Amino acid sequence: MIQFFKTLIHNRKLLADFVRRDLRARYVGSSMGFFWSVIFPIINLFVYMFVFKIILNARWSDHQGGETVAVIMLMGIIVWSAFAESMSRCTNCLVDNSNLIQKVVFPSEVLPTYIVVSSLINMIISLPVVLLALLYLIYISPETDPTLLERARLAGDDGFHITWTLVFVPVLIFLQGCFTVGLGMFFATLNLFWRDTFHLMGVALTVWMFSTPIFYPALKVSMEGYGWMLLINPMHWLIDMYREVILNGHVPNGLDLGLLVLASMAAMSVGSLFFHRQKRRFPDLL
Repeated sequence: MIQFFKTLIHNRKLLADFVRRDLRARYVGSSMGFFWSVIFPIINLFVYMFVFKIILNARWSDHQGGETVAVIMLMGIIVWSAFAESMSRCTNCLVDNSNLIQKVVFPSEVLPTYIVVSSLINMIISLPVVLLALLYLIYISPETDPTLLERARLAGDDGFHITWTLVFVPVLIFLQGCFTVGLGMFFATLNLFWRDTFHLMGVALTVWMFSTPIFYPALKVSMEGYGWMLLINPMHWLIDMYREVILNGHVPNGLDLGLLVLASMAAMSVGSLFFHRQKRRFPDLL
C-alpha cells in the first residue's frame, strides 16, 4: 500500500491529467456540460421514488412525508452511483487501456485511481443538490409544519439540520475513495485472469445495491431478522454516515466510522498487494 501511494505521488501530474481528460470526456459535445452531473441523480431520484415510495410505499417513519423520504433516498443514490460507476469502470480499466500497458513503461496504478477520483468529483458536484433540498425542507416545505415537527420530536426524531458536522464529509469522501480504489485494483487484476469478472460485476453491484438501505430504512432489515447483512456491508455504514452528518447534523457513529476505516485499509492493502504482485504479468495477460 505504501508503494502504491509513492507511485501516485511520483505520477501526480499524470493522474491529474487523466482526471481532467475523463471529466471533459464525460459530456464532450454536450451543451449542458457538467450540469448533467446534477440532472442524473435527480432523474434517478424520481424513478426510484415512484417505485419505492409511491408503488411500494417505503417509509422511514410515520411522521416523515414524501419530500423527506425523497431527500434521504437522494443522498443514498448519489453516494451509491459514484461507487457503482467506479467499480464497473475499474474492473475493465486494464483491458481498456491495454495499449498503454503493453507498449510503454506506464504506471498502471493511475488507471483505477483516476476513475475513482473522477467519480468522486462528479459526486461532489451533485452534493449541492442535496443541500438545496435540505434547505427547502428546513425552511420552506409544508413538512416543516409545527404539528408534524412536534410529532417527530415525540417520536425521538429531531429532524434535519445543517451544522458543523459537514466537516466530516471530506473524511468520508477520502475513506470512500480508499475503499473503492482498493476493490477496483483487486477486481481489475482478477479480470485479467478471468474475463467474466467484468460481466459478473454488474450482477454483483445490482445485488449489493438492493442489499443496502438506500430505498428503505435499515430498521426494517433488522426487524425481519437480516440485521447481519448490515453488519457486513461497508456501503451501509458509509451511506448512513453521509446521511447523519449532512442531513441530521449528527457526528458519525464511532463504531461505524471505525469499521469503515478498517474496511478501507483492508481493501487498499489487499487490492494493492494483489495488483503489484501481478503487475509484471499484465502485458502477457493482455
